[in-house]
Amino acid sequence: MIERADEALSRVVARHIATEYARDNVTKALYEAILDGLEFGPRDLPLADDREWIRGNLAVPLQEATDAALEVLIWSVSRALERAPNGLLDRYEQSHHAVELGNE
Repeated sequence: MIERADEALSRVVARHIATEYARDNVTKALYEAILDGLEFGPRDLPLADDREWIRGNLAVPLQEATDAALEVLIWSVSRALERAPNGLLDRYEQSHHAVELGNE
């Protein structure tokens, strides 16, 4: 199967953006957004079980939102690089291809 140039670029960008470190940072930021938006504590939800249930059930929505955010970011960065002027995309791809081969 022949890979299209835009798919190849997205794959390269994904390897450099969607790292475990980046995923962890995005998840933390989204978690903070949830906490700011829901603002729940002992005064808001007096039962500890209620607070724990909410915290425990945020994992799936956080994972889904993290995945979606990274996918959109990868797509957007790839499209921006495709519009780069003066051969910048070619130089970017060549430099990252060398790194992937261990020829830094």
